[in-house]
Amino acid sequence: MSLLHQIALTLVPQVGAMTAKTLVSYCGSAEAVFQSRQKELLRIPGIGPVVVQSILQSAEALKQAEQELRYLEQYDIQALFYTDPQYPARLRQSADSPALLYFKGSSLHLMEKERIVAVVGTRQPSDHGRTLCEALVEGFLPYNVLLVSGLAFGVDVTAHRKAVSLGMPNIGVLGHGLGSIYPAQHRSVALRMIENGGLLSEYAHDALPDREHFPMRNRIISGMSDLVLVVETAASGGSMITVQFAERQGREVFAIPGRPGDAKSIGCNYLIKAERAKLAESAADIAYRMGWEEAGQNKQGKLFHDLNDTEEKLVNIIRGQPDIPIDRLTVEAGLEPGLLASRILDLEFKGIIRTLPGKRYRVC
Repeated sequence: MSLLHQIALTLVPQVGAMTAKTLVSYCGSAEAVFQSRQKELLRIPGIGPVVVQSILQSAEALKQAEQELRYLEQYDIQALFYTDPQYPARLRQSADSPALLYFKGSSLHLMEKERIVAVVGTRQPSDHGRTLCEALVEGFLPYNVLLVSGLAFGVDVTAHRKAVSLGMPNIGVLGHGLGSIYPAQHRSVALRMIENGGLLSEYAHDALPDREHFPMRNRIISGMSDLVLVVETAASGGSMITVQFAERQGREVFAIPGRPGDAKSIGCNYLIKAERAKLAESAADIAYRMGWEEAGQNKQGKLFHDLNDTEEKLVNIIRGQPDIPIDRLTVEAGLEPGLLASRILDLEFKGIIRTLPGKRYRVC
């Protein structure tokens, strides 16, 4: 019954993801929301009479949820409420994450991978852009990553196809329900993705592609990933929306530079010039900046390799306090700001620590 009510809650008119989470946090569960009385619901901050009436008149939502459950069972689709331990951990940390996700694929454990990379870009890439995208995906292979994109025309499907051909796990985030594949031309690659990856959506199975769905699904693409890589993009569009979500979610952003004046690289060049994205020309560049090891290497064995006493002290402080801010690090290290900045830069170049948004630091 719990899953039934979780699904039903997301189908109640006027109840979006944030409202659903608020209701569950105060009532204790989705089922308890439907069992609550009007006066109890009205006492919840931010929940007004319109929402309360929608919940009290939720017979249709419950009926739709029953139909959805039958569909999930028939087609082996899993539903993950945000309180489910198997819900993507990175995405759960985002305030705007969906209350419910639907997944069809080989294993939910894929979303627990240590490294998850989102690849995005224009729907009309150049031949050079396609070739570069394929080379980048292949370059990620030694690092044991999960690739995420949106199964759209252009860069998205190029990345998915290359990942499938390499046997690299990859997930497509859809802007519609799992009852269909859009665009239909990508059905064959989508079916192959399910064998070693999967398809993910926040929409019920019969939800059709909608213009408003696609920008919103981009927050899932960035939110469930460690970084967003932009291959080619114009000055505006879906890729730039994904970057905006990534910035709000505290994700790293990388962009592939293009020739000055190239219409398909205007967005990438702008992001790099504005220091909103780090320049990358290969997967190795990204791995270096992220402090990744190739699969099978012993990271701990080289962590303190060639570190002087000051650097080793800084690493020990940062390891003990993940995401430590610069002001606290300055106090605990007892170093002059100039010397501290120099040592931090050295450690970044060695791939031992990385800088997070807000001048916070973490050991790679």
